[in-house]
Amino acid sequence: MISNWIKNKSERKLIYIALAISIIIFVIAGWKVSHRTELLTNMGPHIQNGIQHGFHKINPLKMYAKDKGSLGRIGVFAAFVLFPLYFLIRFKKLNDKKQFKKFLGKLLKWCKLIHVPISLITFALITVHSVIMTFFEWKTDAVYISGVITYLLLLPLGIFGFLRYKRKDKNWHYYLSFAVVISMLIHTFV
Repeated sequence: MISNWIKNKSERKLIYIALAISIIIFVIAGWKVSHRTELLTNMGPHIQNGIQHGFHKINPLKMYAKDKGSLGRIGVFAAFVLFPLYFLIRFKKLNDKKQFKKFLGKLLKWCKLIHVPISLITFALITVHSVIMTFFEWKTDAVYISGVITYLLLLPLGIFGFLRYKRKDKNWHYYLSFAVVISMLIHTFV
């Protein structure tokens, strides 16, 4: 089925690897969520002493979710790197620099090859972060609400990205990517 959509064999192989990594991320997250009470009771004495001495209370599930959110943020910006490269390659003042444009073309080709695998892994990381923070750690404040908005923008971005292979997205993937990056920045710095 995927071979009908994605013609490039090496890109398909990378997508299968990314899907396997995403499934592993979901399985580990499911295990962490199902064993969240054991994670709290089996903390080492050095961590428990830290809690007693006035440090913030440590919740292993919340720390796990925040780590996945940070990795997901890095993935979003890694997937977004295509747009500055497209802009640079079309920049009129660089027409004189053929060698540099040739280098940018090769870099852009490589970035296009890994864009979808990075996006799939990033989607898995952000989904884990969103589910844990929404259903197990919810607080009604600007950070959580902006996170939900970002995730709700990320869902159609993935769908339109998949439709991009058949050129059926009418550039919605392009516009939504800017909205996701802006809302991700708001979520990060609020």
